[in-house]
Formats: sequence, C-alpha cells, structure tokens
Amino acid sequence: MLQSFYTAFTGLNAEKNWLSVISDNIANVNTIGFKAERAVFEDLLASSVTTYNNNSPKNKEIGGGVFVSSTVKDFSQGTFMNTNNPLDMALDGEGFFMVKSNDGLTYYTRNGQFRLDANGDIINMLGMKIQGWMLDDKGNMAGAISNINVAMSMDPKITKEVAFKEPSNLDSRVDVITSAFDPADSTTFNYVNSQTVYDSLGNPHTLSYFFQKIDTGTWKVYTMMDGSLIPVMDGATGQYYKDIILKFDDTGMPTSATLDTQVTLTQNESLTAATPGIFTLTNLPVIGSIHIKSVDGVTMNIHDLGDGDGDGKGDLVDDNGNVVGTVDYTTGTITLTGDLSNSTNLTVDYLNSEVAGTVAGDFKDILVSGYDPNTGATSPFQFTVNYNGMRQLASDFIFYAEQDGNSKGDLMSVSVSEDGVVKASYSNGKVRDVARLAIATFKDKEILVRKGSWLYLPNQQTFTPVIMPGGVISKVRSGMLEMSNVDIASEFINLITAQRAYQANARVITTDDQILQETMNIKR
Repeated sequence: MLQSFYTAFTGLNAEKNWLSVISDNIANVNTIGFKAERAVFEDLLASSVTTYNNNSPKNKEIGGGVFVSSTVKDFSQGTFMNTNNPLDMALDGEGFFMVKSNDGLTYYTRNGQFRLDANGDIINMLGMKIQGWMLDDKGNMAGAISNINVAMSMDPKITKEVAFKEPSNLDSRVDVITSAFDPADSTTFNYVNSQTVYDSLGNPHTLSYFFQKIDTGTWKVYTMMDGSLIPVMDGATGQYYKDIILKFDDTGMPTSATLDTQVTLTQNESLTAATPGIFTLTNLPVIGSIHIKSVDGVTMNIHDLGDGDGDGKGDLVDDNGNVVGTVDYTTGTITLTGDLSNSTNLTVDYLNSEVAGTVAGDFKDILVSGYDPNTGATSPFQFTVNYNGMRQLASDFIFYAEQDGNSKGDLMSVSVSEDGVVKASYSNGKVRDVARLAIATFKDKEILVRKGSWLYLPNQQTFTPVIMPGGVISKVRSGMLEMSNVDIASEFINLITAQRAYQANARVITTDDQILQETMNIKR
C-alpha cells in the first residue's frame, strides 16, 4: 500500500522538473541563440518476478514510478531577426561561433551579438573575443586561429605596381600622328587619362598616360606625374628612356614593348639665382619634364605645361593651375614670377640629353622611375606598369588601371560576408579583408552543456570540435541575429499536459490515503 504513495510521489517530482524545463524555455523565448530543452522521462521498476507454468514464463512487474533522467537540447535553427548592425551575425546552418575568455578558455555560442572594442578586437556582450584566422595582404589565412583584430587605421603604402585591366582599349580607328609629343598640344596625342598613385608617406600624385598612335598597331606611351614628364627605366642597365613603344597584333593583343629615346634623369638639382627669380639649368630640359620641388627651402609642386605654341618656351604652373613662371627650352632658363620673383634658390627634377635609341622591354613589367618628394634622389619613386590587359580594337577608348598603393586611412566601418570574411573600410577608400571567422561543430552536440550567458562547453575537454572557415557548413548572415527556437504553442501544450499529469499523481496520493483510511477502519 505504501509503495503506491512513493510511486505517485515520483510522478509529482518528475512533473515538477518538467514544469521547470518548460518554464525555462518560455522564459528564454527572447534570448538570442537560445536552444529549447526537452525533458526525457525514464521509468522506475519496483519489482520484477518471472515464474513458469508448463515451461511458459509468466512475468509480474510492478513499476516504481518515473523520473527525469536527462534533458535533450533542440539544436534546430531559429528564425532570423534583422538588426542592420553589420557585426550582428547569425549562422545559417550548422555550427557555433567560437569565443575566448580572458583566462584562455574557448566557449561555443549561437549568439552572434558582437561589437568592436577600443582596441579593435571583435568581442561579444561578455567581452569575450571572437576567434578566426587573420588574413594577409593577399587574402590568405595566415597562422593559427586567434583573436580577430581590426586595425583602427591603415598605414600608407607606396605604389609598387600599376596594371591595365580589361576592358582597357586603344581605338585602332584613330589617325596616325607624326608630330613630336607636347603635353600642352592636344594635336600631338590621341588620348590621355589619369589615375592616382601614392608615395612613401601616402601623398597622392596624379599619374597621367598620353597615348600617341605612330603607325598601324603601334603606339607611343608617355608618362607624366603631377604634370611633369617622367621616364621609364631599363632595369638591367639603369638607363632612362623617354617613352614606350607598344605594338599590337592583328587581333588587338599586345605583342611587344620597346623603351624609346634614351634620356638622363636629373634629380634634386639645386640652383642659385644670380638675379632673383631667374635660374639656369645645367642641361637643356626635355619639354614637359620640369618639376620644381622647393623654392627658397619651401616645398613646392610646380610643373611644366610644355611648349603649346611652338615658340620654344613653356609655362610653369602650381597645383591650382596658376602660372608662376616660364621656362626657355633653348637656353634652359627658368624665370619665376609673382610672389616667387624674388626667390634665390630652388630644387628641380627634369629630363635632359635626349639620345636616339631603343631597348627591348617587357610590356608586362615596365619600370617607371619618378620622384619621391620625401626621399629625393636617394630613393626614387619607382613602380612597374603592366600593359598586358591593354587591347587595341575598333572601339572607343577605355581606361581602366589598378594600383596597389594607398594613403593613410582611418577605420570607417566593418562588415562580414556570408563566407565569414571580416572586411574593414577605411577613409582612404580602401576595403581590406582582415580575417575569416572560425566556425565549430561537434559530431555529437549532446556533449555540449550550458554554461549560462548563451555559452556552451563540451562536458569533457577531450572532445574537440570540427573547425572550419565560415561559409563551409553554414553561411554567415551579417546584420541579423538568430532568435530563440522555443515554440510557444508547443510549450503551452506541454504546460497543460504537465499540470494535468501533476494533478493526476496528486489524485493517486489522495486515493491511496482514502484506501489506507478504510483499512484502518476495519479494526472498528
């Protein structure tokens, strides 16, 4: 008789524990990344006796009740909520984000609420750092899994390579030009376009390309920086040349490049004026090549427009296009005017001593040698130009060239692609792939135990996860959060079931008490 009391009592305890699980699920209906728990009931056996009649077994089994032996997590994916915060992330598929605490312990979570701290580390709401692989300049994963850190600024990078890309095109239909090139005379070239390159301190410079068609399938290319003609170099000999001759085949593909017209590059020539404002160059300059870098010790950027009217003279202009002097190409005399007319010292770069002659080049690797205002002649501003992507077809001129330099930039924003690549955008217009998120999963996710605050740990540290980059087993959805997967309707049904089951077990105890009372009354 007393056994039934205890059997019903186990039912009360089991339903009470189930109510605790249900209430926990309902309480966490708004918890980001929460996974619902399901109670697992297991029966108890009070006695089991087997007897035989005519060699046939007869079982007598009396149950001892029930208990909640464990809970099972429902790892099905929750619905996504749009937050428009790029560092809010949700995993569309299997896996967990990996976060590391200050004591070096790695936790696993589906809660993708992250932010950038003052040091540039991506952290969760508990200050734990998200884990992944840092990427090198080429976007390759470098080193082991570590904290993801986004640089708050980007250092300047000197331009080392310029490359023409498709659909760059020189129009094959234009006329051949036979007159000598003069940057001030638009009739001496067919096409001009510019791009920005950067020196060692990140200062921008305007690099201009002048294309002159000299024969069928043959073009001369002149390069100017900040309005001054700069040479190309033969890397083997160190000799300078004024221009490049590009040749194309009958399909419009580049076939060869020749360095044309040998010149001398005079850098950092210091001149003193016998008469204020009037200076004489040591050598006669090539038209359009003069670049005055300083006047009376003050840094300047004055360049030569060229001889536009054929009188043997050219104007000198500053960055704002103001005429500040003239140059006589026949005497090498520079005359500064206006506010600079009383100057007595200047520093100048220019090309001189033209010599007929060519040398074979490589259209994929033309070395251009300009000037670096920060280092001068000690370290010329040199970069390669790759013309491999240039075409010559019967189509309009198209200019598209990429360069690898940049100015200093400050962090503007951070975004994450669906393959888990963290991208940083800087004020200099550059977007850098910084890192790639590490996503972990387990062969048996039931080894994970809740540690509170959205975190999980394996119940034994010997269980290691399968780790792979984002985008492999799941897509990373930036600007979204995964909501709790608790189904309110199901939980309410479970709540009613648990309540009725508790009442039923309580009725059993009441009935047992009544029967026991009747038994006690037999003595009367």
